[in-house]
Amino acid sequence: MHLKSILLAAGLLLAGAAQADTVALWGFNPDRTGTPTTKPTYTDHGGAFFSTVGNVTTTFASQGGSSDTTAGSSALNTSGYAAQGTGDRTAGVQFSVDTSGFQDIVLTFDQRNSGTASAWTALRYTIDGENWVEATTFRMVRDSVFVKGLGFDFSDIAGVDDNANFAVQLVSMFAPNTQAYAGTSNNYGTAGTIRYDMVQFAGSLIPEVVPEVPEPASIALTLAALGAMGAVVRRRKQA
Repeated sequence: MHLKSILLAAGLLLAGAAQADTVALWGFNPDRTGTPTTKPTYTDHGGAFFSTVGNVTTTFASQGGSSDTTAGSSALNTSGYAAQGTGDRTAGVQFSVDTSGFQDIVLTFDQRNSGTASAWTALRYTIDGENWVEATTFRMVRDSVFVKGLGFDFSDIAGVDDNANFAVQLVSMFAPNTQAYAGTSNNYGTAGTIRYDMVQFAGSLIPEVVPEVPEPASIALTLAALGAMGAVVRRRKQA
């Protein structure tokens, strides 16, 4: 996905997310003790967890340029990606989100690559916690700046709604149709880093199914019918 297409898609995703409810959000900001954390900044009903994929390690760095303009905030910095030509789609980050009670899930996030990080990132998802499906890929063409509002609309994918086992991964990948990583702006190297910020899952509450209440006229007709049946039964007994 090229930058122009990414930015257009990002605008549409953000517009949709703005009209939905937040299911889970990671801002990677300091907790009450002043320590940045990978725990979700907000979760609607719990069941939101972060983990790393492969040998990736995390630290915290400046969020400058991301969607989060709060003073004193931070972003998640990831490193420890695979050596050139190895580990395609095996290193990155994972966000597990219980979507119970929600539908039309939309993911948005901000990403910033260093020059030697893989230019290509794959977005994968699971609906059973075990089997992973690739939803889309992203290509970062600039380094050291956040690209805001990247994401994917899961509303048309069966099994994502109302699912306690839903999770996504953002993993580095080989350049398409090759067996090697392409660096963002320089030659790929294992010292490359990728930052993430404002990882948000939004959705709409699933409407409650309200039992249909019979209209008064229907109730009256039903009672009349029952009364007529009772009268017939009584006449038969008397006969």
